[in-house]
Amino acid sequence: MTASQANPDLPLVVSVGDLISDIVVELEAGYRAGTDTDASVARRRGGSAANVAAAAVAAGGHARFVGKVGADRLGDELLAELERCGVETCVERGGRTGTVVSIVDLAGERSMLTDRGSAGELSVLPPGALEQASALHVPLYALLVEPLATLVGEVVSAAADQGVLTSADVSSVPVVEAVGPAMVIEWCQSNGVGVLFCNEGEYSALGDRPFPDSLLVVQKRGASPAVIHHTSGPVEVPAIAGVAVVDSTGAGDAFAAGLLVARCGGADWTTAVQNGHAVAARAVTQLGALTGVEG
Repeated sequence: MTASQANPDLPLVVSVGDLISDIVVELEAGYRAGTDTDASVARRRGGSAANVAAAAVAAGGHARFVGKVGADRLGDELLAELERCGVETCVERGGRTGTVVSIVDLAGERSMLTDRGSAGELSVLPPGALEQASALHVPLYALLVEPLATLVGEVVSAAADQGVLTSADVSSVPVVEAVGPAMVIEWCQSNGVGVLFCNEGEYSALGDRPFPDSLLVVQKRGASPAVIHHTSGPVEVPAIAGVAVVDSTGAGDAFAAGLLVARCGGADWTTAVQNGHAVAARAVTQLGALTGVEG
């Protein structure tokens, strides 16, 4: 029996996308090409979709991760860790598991070297992926690679037709640049996305345009108030003050998870955003992304 079957009253957030390995390299000296540079290296479970799923459990809901994971030892380890966090996994295995190397320089600037492995090769939704779903979430990284891009459009549309709350995260400014700002909004509207998450840079990249009435845009602004872009006008929701930030990794994913769990539990939009802030605040006080419920 899955956790969601054991307590079906709790919201179930289904997240479709990537489960990958994160290698974080923090430089302890200026980078020296062609020779050694002292650094601190940490290995963590990564992937925006996996982070949202784990954070949804930490937020008091159920979660299911859906994606393609490499048929290798690294994939075995990452799936086992995600399941220990209380996340149901509904995956296809094949190819190799991806890795992102994040290099943090002395000024705190983060540069990423990305190899998503087989994550973009999911072409068919595994059986039972949407069963009992309260919300469906997709990071828009998925739009950059086929066949995953086609599949997520079909999955979001199917979920919306079933009355499931659907959300997408813009993911990065390069996603907007690659797809085009107008096409991002058109994709959301045509596939029935209900909520679009973006940070300040991504919101600016989308441009100064009216959003369709069917799409609620939630702008994440770190320690500054988040902005809910209603058709009646923007509403600011203050973040939690005085949070000692240890690591911002996965904070945006935690925010989305907290909002979705609260909204599916009956909260209004302002209260749901407040819960997003609360879960994100928990995330930034620890190293790495939220881990859900261990054990």
